[in-house]
Amino acid sequence: MSGALSIAKTQVEVYSHKLFAPTGYPGAIERTHILQRVLQQHGARVVILQAPAGHGKTTALQQLKSLCETDGYVTAWLTFDEADNDPRRFSVHLQALIASLIGADPAAAPPDDHEELIGPRQRSRSDWVIDQLLKLGRPVGLFLDEFQVLVNPSVLAFCRDFFEHIPANARVFVGSRSVPDIGLARLLVNNQAMLLRAEDLRFSRREVEQFFAAAQGVDISREEVESVYLQTEGWPAAIQLFRLGLANPEVRRSLADFASSRPRELTEYLADSVLSLQAPRVQEFLLRTALLGRLNASLCDAVTGWQHSQELLLWLERSGLFLRSLDVELRWFKYHGLFSSFLADQLRAGSADIVSEVHERASCWYLENQLYEEAAHHAIAGGNFARAVEALNLWSSSLVSLGHLMTVERWFNRIPLAEIARCDELLVKAAYALTFLHRQTGLRPVEELLDALSRRYDGVTPGNPDIALAMAAMSRDHTAQAFSIIDRVEVRNRDVCGFGAFEFGAAANMLGYRAITSGDFDEGREYLALARFYSDRGQATFSRGYSVALVGVSFLLQGHLDEALERFRAGMAEHQSEIDKSFASAALASCYAWALYEADDFDTLEALFCQHHEAIAESAMPDFAMVSYLAMARMFDASGRPGKATEVLDEAETICRANNWTQLLRVLGWERARRAALAGDLPRAVKILAGLDRGAAAEARDWLPFTEEMAGQSLCRIRILIDSGELAEASGLLAAALTAAAGRSYRQIKLLVLEALLQRRKGQHNAAHRALRKALQLAEQGGYLRLLLDEGAEIVTMLQAELQALPDAAAGPGRAFVEQLLLAAGVSGTAPTQPEPRTIDALTEREKEILMFLANGVSNREMAQRIFVSENTIKFHLKNIYSKLGVGSRVQAITAGRQIGLIG
Repeated sequence: MSGALSIAKTQVEVYSHKLFAPTGYPGAIERTHILQRVLQQHGARVVILQAPAGHGKTTALQQLKSLCETDGYVTAWLTFDEADNDPRRFSVHLQALIASLIGADPAAAPPDDHEELIGPRQRSRSDWVIDQLLKLGRPVGLFLDEFQVLVNPSVLAFCRDFFEHIPANARVFVGSRSVPDIGLARLLVNNQAMLLRAEDLRFSRREVEQFFAAAQGVDISREEVESVYLQTEGWPAAIQLFRLGLANPEVRRSLADFASSRPRELTEYLADSVLSLQAPRVQEFLLRTALLGRLNASLCDAVTGWQHSQELLLWLERSGLFLRSLDVELRWFKYHGLFSSFLADQLRAGSADIVSEVHERASCWYLENQLYEEAAHHAIAGGNFARAVEALNLWSSSLVSLGHLMTVERWFNRIPLAEIARCDELLVKAAYALTFLHRQTGLRPVEELLDALSRRYDGVTPGNPDIALAMAAMSRDHTAQAFSIIDRVEVRNRDVCGFGAFEFGAAANMLGYRAITSGDFDEGREYLALARFYSDRGQATFSRGYSVALVGVSFLLQGHLDEALERFRAGMAEHQSEIDKSFASAALASCYAWALYEADDFDTLEALFCQHHEAIAESAMPDFAMVSYLAMARMFDASGRPGKATEVLDEAETICRANNWTQLLRVLGWERARRAALAGDLPRAVKILAGLDRGAAAEARDWLPFTEEMAGQSLCRIRILIDSGELAEASGLLAAALTAAAGRSYRQIKLLVLEALLQRRKGQHNAAHRALRKALQLAEQGGYLRLLLDEGAEIVTMLQAELQALPDAAAGPGRAFVEQLLLAAGVSGTAPTQPEPRTIDALTEREKEILMFLANGVSNREMAQRIFVSENTIKFHLKNIYSKLGVGSRVQAITAGRQIGLIG
């Protein structure tokens, strides 16, 4: 009786009633003119029926679905509700929708044979869905009802992207009370969508006549039909109410009395009249069940105190009293929103005591049947916060583990904190949601309660306050404090499952992070293996994503970039069936972005960041989030788009200030100083660095955050000292840094490159090239490109000299790697040769236009919008451009374009 199905791999609830298309009811008028209009306009991939409640949107969608099936379409239905604004829940139900199309169990996990989510194709966030539709090889119709409830920016962004790129074999039909924020204007201009509004959905005179002619037991004159049509303005719900109410003589007489009334006033009157026509027992049943979002016999028995409610529910549906079934077994039902609102208003106006009793009985029934969302809703509505806390605590164990954090936050905000504080375990779960959503204001009072809980915690029961406190400290960029707290937690040899396993998986991740940032990679590996063990026991996809991210970074820092990339790709493939940008994949994508930058894979990096941008900004832990921003800023600089780089750093600074991430603000300052030095503005670089040093207390620590591996204080200071000619001081700092970098190949490469620059400035050219060769040897082993190229033109000049010094007999991996570096820098080891004239002729006019866009720093998405094509078309043109120019990246294409005179 749960009404929910479980996904095998993740135990995420799939509410099967949301996937059930309403069946046609006897007496329903076929909306022939609407059906013909929609199906004849084949070019419209998106059809939107937008009108207030009671205009027959759902009925029209149901009829469109039936007609599509007759025409050979395979179809699927999904009704949205407010909870779908949690991207994780939205994702789960959209996957279930796709599963129902292919005849799979909607509760089964998505197939594992998908293509990699992020790769050379620069896949958009909707590509997984598009691929599944294309694989069907048949016309597809997707029906999405109650779309107006979706307001989450991330969810709407997904829908915008999907609606813009719907494949040719698919059409989407949307029912909504308001105009959805899906970029509709653009779709309409491009003839990709059609919009039917309230005036299109109203009954015509002929349809009103047909409706009453088909109604059994209703004797009505043509004049009365005309009066009904004029007074209701063709509003289907009002016409249905008229039919039900005509048995009452007062309703017939009202045809003249309501000539000047608005349709909604008339509808309220008619609903009251229809209610009064029912037997007292039916009236009481309707009123007492009106507050229920969905109904079944057992629930109605509990709420009314009666028995045999099933017979009454079936009678109401057959009678057309605005009740429809939600499943083929006729177990669950739902009132029409307009009618239930009227009934609920009537109940509230009649008896507050009955309202409280209904909520109390409903919450009790839902809780007993493990339907925690409805239990919490009715408990809160009835003022029974203790029961709401009980329901939310039971439910949130899986919500937190699976990353449904917005759902936890939504219900947390509806219950007084004093009530939540009575349940230690729920307080801890709320802390996780607020922590990873960066809700610092709401988190502070929760932390105070957790501090008190920590002093009395037994160390055994689920809901460990110390782990939650450590996570909260980490989310505020107070890493040292987080490490101090997590030391109080023993993560080994814990016999836990469920939420407890999630907790210790999170704790092991943090301990793994500390070990990696301290350079103890063996200990880090042990902790991360333990984290994966706990995450698997708790089926916690959320913490598992962080584990994969940390494993990848560990390889990256040890000099194995190729292995890191493989781990990141595998991790993204595991999360790729999660269509939303989940919180786990945000951390994973952040670290993957760093690795892609170091590998000089700019196209994939930009696509990845665009896809996960919102989730990274909103939910990734500080150190994870900022490495992706640093990678993007450097990518834009390397691509000749410094303005875009500044925008990225400005956005990162805004995020840091909003969250009071003071240490990360310093990291961004060091990055700005580094950029100024590379741009030749040494006075500005020195000024920025001096400002950062002023008033900053020295912090003794034996660990180095990820961001400071990329843009740390010592690296910045050494670079600026070299440029300032203070070579002795730079030499001392560099020697100390190289000693401390033992076992950290990533950092050694950076420092050896700086050593090469330092020796060159000293005039020690042999020593400079010895340092450069050591850096090349380490970089080649893992495939690092940007570690060398980041230091600008001077290193490129040294690489050219290095290539010239290599004898032809040395041709092999070493020489090939230097050539690869120079190619990535957009230069060669020798003077450039004149390109073949055919290269210019080979580019089409559109390709030349796109090449100019590249030179001006225009993104793929912006190009697509400017020339009115899809992003996939842009990617197709870029692939051709790269092939014709013999290059592999944006930077190389821009350089080649300048060499052949296509770019000024």
